[in-house]
Amino acid sequence: MNNACVVIPVEVAGVIGVTATGNTRQTDSNGNPIGGYLKSFYSNVGVGVTQVTAPGGDSIFGRTAEAPNGRVLSTWPPNMPCTRSVQEPVSDPNEPTAVYCYLQGTSMASPHAAGVAALIVSMFGNANSPQNGKMRPDQVKAYMTQTADPQPCPTFFPVGFGGSVYTTIGSGTESGTFAQCQGGPGYNSWYGDGQVDAFNAVTHTAGH
Repeated sequence: MNNACVVIPVEVAGVIGVTATGNTRQTDSNGNPIGGYLKSFYSNVGVGVTQVTAPGGDSIFGRTAEAPNGRVLSTWPPNMPCTRSVQEPVSDPNEPTAVYCYLQGTSMASPHAAGVAALIVSMFGNANSPQNGKMRPDQVKAYMTQTADPQPCPTFFPVGFGGSVYTTIGSGTESGTFAQCQGGPGYNSWYGDGQVDAFNAVTHTAGH
């Protein structure tokens, strides 16, 4: 992202910018975990527009034993096809089958952050506040960023990440070029202030 134009909605006042991570831990060149997760290959990033990150899935670089297809299991309309669906019977006669689908995207990451925001408001909001419901957006953002788990910029990438495989599939930038991670472990362009942490948020505990 750049400042050539306003990017909606992330650059609108009060909006919290959320990037996506996959399931793969960051490692050194010997494969040893060093903390944090690798950014999803498709996720947009940017200094000043990324506030936090959250799980969004990654079918290319995020496949693990725990998540073989690398995606996030989400609710799904039963009348729409999905080749990665999971179906369960339910007692509702009008909708006898609950359908889920394995998906990936910042559309999977943002609900994780929205859920944490809802928990923050439920714990620390003021029901008697006359403005903006129970808690101002800037207060919610502050609680979320202060309690996020810091994610450092990666020092080592899997084969293809940032190379031909990555740029062919999607570089995560409007320009189509690979965007290097800028910043330190406290804040950077890929992960913002870190990965949202629900427990830290409701206890108002600093991320670690």
